[in-house]
Amino acid sequence: MRCKPLWGLLALSVVLLGGCKQRCFMTEQDFQRTTTTSLQYLEEKPDLGAQPLTELVPAPPTLTNLDRKVRFISLAECIAIALEQGRVGQPSLLFPGQSLDNLVQFTGRGISGSDAIRVFALQPALQGAEIEGALSKFDAILSTSLNWVNTDQPISNPIAAIQAGGLPAISQQQANASAALIKPLASGGVTGITFNVPYLYTNLPNRLNPAYTPSLQFSFEQPLLQGFGVEINQIRAAHPGSVLNPGVFQTQTTTEGVLISRIRFDQSRADFERVLNQMLLNVETAYWNLYGSYWTLYSREQGLRFAYETYKKLKSEFEAGRSSIADFAQVRGQYEQFRAQRLQAIDTVLENERQLRNLMGMPIEDGYRLMPSDSPTLAPYQPDFTAGLKEALEKRPELHMIRQEIKAAQMQVLLAKNQLLPDLRFTASYDVNALGSRLDGGDQTQTFGPDGQPTGLKQVNAFRNLAQDNFNSWNLGLRMTMPLGFRFGHTQLRQAQLRLATAIETLKEQELKVQSYLANFYRRLSLNYETIIANRAQREAFGEQLQARFQEVSAGRKTVDILLEAQRFWADALNSEYQSIVQYNNALVGWEFAKGTIQHHNNIHIAEGPLPTCTAIRAVDHERQRTAALVLRERATPPAALPLPDKVLGSQDGKVPSLPAVLAAVPPLQDVPPLPTPTDAMRMPTLPKLVEAKLEPVVPNTPAPAPTPGPTPMPALPTPTLTPPAGSVSVQSNSSKPLEAFTPTVSQPSSSPPRKAGGKPPRRPGEFGSERLPLP
Repeated sequence: MRCKPLWGLLALSVVLLGGCKQRCFMTEQDFQRTTTTSLQYLEEKPDLGAQPLTELVPAPPTLTNLDRKVRFISLAECIAIALEQGRVGQPSLLFPGQSLDNLVQFTGRGISGSDAIRVFALQPALQGAEIEGALSKFDAILSTSLNWVNTDQPISNPIAAIQAGGLPAISQQQANASAALIKPLASGGVTGITFNVPYLYTNLPNRLNPAYTPSLQFSFEQPLLQGFGVEINQIRAAHPGSVLNPGVFQTQTTTEGVLISRIRFDQSRADFERVLNQMLLNVETAYWNLYGSYWTLYSREQGLRFAYETYKKLKSEFEAGRSSIADFAQVRGQYEQFRAQRLQAIDTVLENERQLRNLMGMPIEDGYRLMPSDSPTLAPYQPDFTAGLKEALEKRPELHMIRQEIKAAQMQVLLAKNQLLPDLRFTASYDVNALGSRLDGGDQTQTFGPDGQPTGLKQVNAFRNLAQDNFNSWNLGLRMTMPLGFRFGHTQLRQAQLRLATAIETLKEQELKVQSYLANFYRRLSLNYETIIANRAQREAFGEQLQARFQEVSAGRKTVDILLEAQRFWADALNSEYQSIVQYNNALVGWEFAKGTIQHHNNIHIAEGPLPTCTAIRAVDHERQRTAALVLRERATPPAALPLPDKVLGSQDGKVPSLPAVLAAVPPLQDVPPLPTPTDAMRMPTLPKLVEAKLEPVVPNTPAPAPTPGPTPMPALPTPTLTPPAGSVSVQSNSSKPLEAFTPTVSQPSSSPPRKAGGKPPRRPGEFGSERLPLP
């Protein structure tokens, strides 16, 4: 029983020491996706780039294939996705919101041209490695060597015969073991310790055999003029080196010095901020462009609805003999015009969605149709230009890069001036020497000959003799090298001064550009806001005109061409109103971009290093959940307040409805067929011949069914919905009141969608595309 608490304590200790094995900030799959840039063992994968790294996607949607589910997406979610895997897009500030379709190109030493945000995120890391490379010139250097030499020299001269003492040849075995530790100093000097152990064995008499002569040398060298000081050696690309150890510092060279390498790192980080700001500008602009394209489609469909109601009315009047063929053909032509404009609007929606997907790094097709769920801003905004200009001059990363370039140019001038000084160096060395017959053993033993003279040493420990420090030598010296005239040094100084002047002039020119670009958006903010007011008033006026013209035409007081003109005016005014709203929101984004505060505006911060420990949830997942909550809240909005905001702009209720709310009230049209070919009774009579010229009929003579008495109403348009949780939204048509023909009503959904006899099931609600409607 006593062991149980001990076992429990032991188990708890093991758990605490082992730690948590599961990553708590993201799933394993997401973690692997975010660490694809790991550099471990990539060189051992020969097939790394042989196969595509992305999956194949199905064919993208076209005008004949528009069946996709709707995915409501917020601006914050688009930005979160783009930060993970997006692309920068069009670098020109004149065309924001456009993706870049150009692929990479070969530069002669590699490839360039990728605009992926993950590629740009690696550039500061490359420059950061240059800092370590610049600091490496101050690292200590260890140099070792071990050599063996065997010499067998025959006697060829009297001197060699005297040395040999009657021997037929001189035989020697030599070896040398050396180790040197050299430390470059930040002041430009060099200090080092060198340890040598030479070995000699010979057959010559009267020699210590074998002989070890170890030595320990302390050396120091310091430049006194050129290359002297800590500051200049932090700017120099290479260390001044040493004349005592030539060749050691030949490989210790870098592109630039430590301080300049740090400046390049700051510039690289600022350049990453620049492309990140550019990506945010393009993503947000593309988001509102997609929003505006949906409203363009909405305006064309509303005009198409009005044109169809007018067509039904004129068709019945023409068949009853109360309308001319010209009026009837004009109505039919306007219907076809709105139908063509609707097809062009759908293509614009698909293109703007492609641009947004490309900027977010999403596949071109994933089974969903992206639809913005955020409402644009209509609040008036009058910024302080002076305060905005101060922020722009302080926070624009482009200006920060130029200011750092000025610092680097100043350091280059200081370096060039230092190169004009003579290379004067002070050198000093101190040696400890020794001699012995072996490297281990007892004390020294002296031997003497018959005449009382010493004949040699026996059992002499060379290392012990070295430790006794009995034999020393030292050296002091000055050495100077100076080119006569310093022509090359003056050339470098002049070039450095010109580069500094160029950087200063560049900063002035870029600051003027920042002022001009900021003034552009400052002007556009007020212009676009006033344009919204004018376009909204225009749309309201044309709406009243359209209703009045319809009543006048119904009473027979006006011709139908006035009604058709009013329909075009109203549809164009509706499109212009929401295009001006898009331009106003894009101007707000451009203002933040011009100030350099677009990251702060979107709550984005750049952090260096790996992901923070135990991050709660990824930003894209958080924004996706938030978007879903917003969509559910918008679907519960009462339909009576959804159609179009006719309130005065700037009032408390003058808000722009979101796309989910508008489409819930007025669902988009599905496939719109052309109008039927007129029958023979509805055709224009043949004109008489004029000078042997026969005019062709306006409409080709094609067989058509016989006319039926009375108007033939077109079947009611399909009723796509956005699948709200409690009900669906349907559309009812009334041929006598075109302006009120599309009043939204709420109906309960059926248990299952109806299926035509012998046909295909209807399309899913809320989607583009459906089966073609039968012609009347």
